[in-house]
Amino acid sequence: MRVPRTKAFQPAEALDRAMELFWRDGYAATGLDRLVRRTGASRYGLYTTFGGKRDLFLASLERYSQAVMDPLLEPLESARASGREIRAFFDRVLELIRRPGGRRGCLVCNAAFELGSVDPAAARRVRRHFDRVRQLLARALANARRDGSLSPDVAVAACADHLLGVAAGAFLLARAGMAIGFIRRFVDTALKGLT
Repeated sequence: MRVPRTKAFQPAEALDRAMELFWRDGYAATGLDRLVRRTGASRYGLYTTFGGKRDLFLASLERYSQAVMDPLLEPLESARASGREIRAFFDRVLELIRRPGGRRGCLVCNAAFELGSVDPAAARRVRRHFDRVRQLLARALANARRDGSLSPDVAVAACADHLLGVAAGAFLLARAGMAIGFIRRFVDTALKGLT
């Protein structure tokens, strides 16, 4: 009786390692040989578990959403989130940027720049992520307007769009090597209307 071959690597750990590599270096600069070395998997193991490089990248985007973005967005997840939670979200963005490796920016934003116009599946995942952030910001802004921590004449949808751009811009500025003080002033200016 033939015993089935066991995988010589842990798929979840391999996905995390691939995500880190794509996040740091981008899709085009991350070759399959580097992925094999970094994940500890064989080419066969990667292909049978994840599919090709593109499939692994798309899985990495999903993993990034769970591992990095879910904790960042946690303050906004409450149905009662308001101005304080919007500030907490941006504090988490700035904290991530300040960490070692924070100059990588945001994997979703990086994917938007690198692949958004050429890969429809990547573009859909980017849009889904941006839509989620915008909806959470819009709900928190509507709550802030109701509770008086935001002026009643602020257009919630337009402000949510603006704050989404600020979050993405903060990551872009970090990727470009701008100083954290500069990025903090950029964010603080955008949040000026929140009390």
